[in-house]
Amino acid sequence: MDIQQALPSLWQKMIQQCFLSLYELPDDKIADSDNFQGYDFVFEFSGATIYLIVNNVVMQANKQEVDSAQVREWRKEVVNQLIKRHTQLYQKNDKLMADGSISKDGKAVYFVGLTSLSINHQDDKSGSSSYTVGYEYGSQFFAEDCVLDLDDEQSVLQVFSHQNFSDILNQLITPSDLTAFLDFHRGQLTGFESFQNESTLLTQFLQSPDFHKRAIRVQEQLLEGELIDQIEARLLKATEPNQEVFANALMAEVRKNTRMWYKLFNSLIERYHEVGQPLPKEQVDILADESMYTYACLVEKILAYRTIDQDSRWNGYVRHEHSYYIFGRHYLMVFYAQDDSSPLSADNVRLSYQDLLSDLNAQIQDPVMDDLFLIGVEFRPCEESVNTEVYLDIFHQTGSVIDANTQRLYERLAQLQAQL
Repeated sequence: MDIQQALPSLWQKMIQQCFLSLYELPDDKIADSDNFQGYDFVFEFSGATIYLIVNNVVMQANKQEVDSAQVREWRKEVVNQLIKRHTQLYQKNDKLMADGSISKDGKAVYFVGLTSLSINHQDDKSGSSSYTVGYEYGSQFFAEDCVLDLDDEQSVLQVFSHQNFSDILNQLITPSDLTAFLDFHRGQLTGFESFQNESTLLTQFLQSPDFHKRAIRVQEQLLEGELIDQIEARLLKATEPNQEVFANALMAEVRKNTRMWYKLFNSLIERYHEVGQPLPKEQVDILADESMYTYACLVEKILAYRTIDQDSRWNGYVRHEHSYYIFGRHYLMVFYAQDDSSPLSADNVRLSYQDLLSDLNAQIQDPVMDDLFLIGVEFRPCEESVNTEVYLDIFHQTGSVIDANTQRLYERLAQLQAQL
């Protein structure tokens, strides 16, 4: 067996170490007629598809031959190869665009090219040595050295170095935030905006109104449907001019909470798998394809438990949260009661979650929501320390229309419960 052939490529390692592994299509799915053919990797999110082509180039050169001008020429060569290949693939797939749209399912489509440049040195005294060149591109490179076809915004190839794209994935954490940045990056390219490199552009994106405008847009829809009273003040403040310090502090908190959410969510998935009741893949995909801001808000509700009065902890309580990425996705957070006889105890909620989600569905009928999740939150003393451990349960129900008679029964029941 050739061990070298069995080792994963640097591209596969990058995918395995981030959320992209959840969304990578297998070879048989990539070959479906609904997909563009010939790309190295395809990732399908709930609202977008990313087609990825890669170019890993190893140059042979003496140390004396390598300078900044030479490296720039090699980078130019590496990118031009990608551009040429993408153009050929895109033209071959022209039949898929006969209806005038890029994707048959209406999803957003992104084409991403990744490059890696390594240099091997051969020296009579020290033998051979190799190192990977770290670099980024920036707008000037594409204006002067490698001209992208920007006439059709939807077909633009967005080029990043391997190292830079790995860092972007690490900072954005979620698929929805990645596609929001790709929108921003593509807009900068097609708008002929100047940016020094992709890292500074990412920083600019995270500090700009573009990062928060999706959350504000969802809240505007909720406000219009009278499901909330007002748009969050901190979202509006983060988009105001000269609020970089506030926006940076908010982003730091969002990232911290997002990583906390993933720890809790991963523990949940492992626990369900260990007992032979794995969470359905469709639900995992929906929950993983959220925005960092949504995760941050869910974790804020969990952290607020320490400020809750003892009576509420004893009897259990409920909090309602919505997605800041998708209008039509809501979360009912049930903080389990310490009193085992309470209707909101962990055992009782696990038995009656369908009723609780049906109640929520009845309350949100204009318009009907798409996905309703119940997140059960349980705090347990840690056996090995004085800390408290948090455990989650997840239950799901699709929103549905209920008839007028059933709606009246729910309204009457709500009135009776309010009188108790």
